[in-house]
Amino acid sequence: MINREDIKLLKNVLSLDNTNLNLDFLYRVLTVVKDQPNLRNELFDSFSDNQFNVKQKIADSVVQFVDANSEVVILGGWYGSILIPFFKHVKRITLIDLDSRVLQTSKNRLFNNYDNIDYIASDVFDQKRHGRIMNANLVINPSCEHMPSMNTLAALKTSNAHFAFTSNNMYDIEGHVNCVSSIEEFKEQLPSNATILVEDKIEDTRGIRYMLVGKFMPL
Repeated sequence: MINREDIKLLKNVLSLDNTNLNLDFLYRVLTVVKDQPNLRNELFDSFSDNQFNVKQKIADSVVQFVDANSEVVILGGWYGSILIPFFKHVKRITLIDLDSRVLQTSKNRLFNNYDNIDYIASDVFDQKRHGRIMNANLVINPSCEHMPSMNTLAALKTSNAHFAFTSNNMYDIEGHVNCVSSIEEFKEQLPSNATILVEDKIEDTRGIRYMLVGKFMPL
């Protein structure tokens, strides 16, 4: 059963395709919820206002750095619910996440009409994934609070990609193992070869999200 709160969330689905109504994508989301009701809360949460606001900010901040020939890597990308539609025009999107279950839903149900996405169920720190990260034009990590600091990811030290990373101060949420209390603390988690171009704070109903956008210079 779709309730009033669900409808409020799903308005974000309808605004993903360059502000045009994306009814096909909405149908895909609702079909997943109908067929797999156990995914309802989690999938709808991936389209919440909090998620939409920060990922819209990411997309707006990096749009000038990508084109049709770009390769974008998303670390800890969850379902890719919002970011994948924003970057659907690029040459290749690689979505890396530990949870193979959400990747299967994304690949087979939400974005099975896309032919430019690679799904990798893996720890982003696995060295077998470093080649993909090093060769990217843009590296996005919307989940820095869920993993060790980015200054420990060796692949970034030889990258010349642009990047967009977010973290937050929501220490009490399960799975948040590496939160930060300020944007200055977040900066300390960047590799030494990172130049910051944009920094921002984004209000969330549960705390504050911090965003850093910039470029790596190979060491």
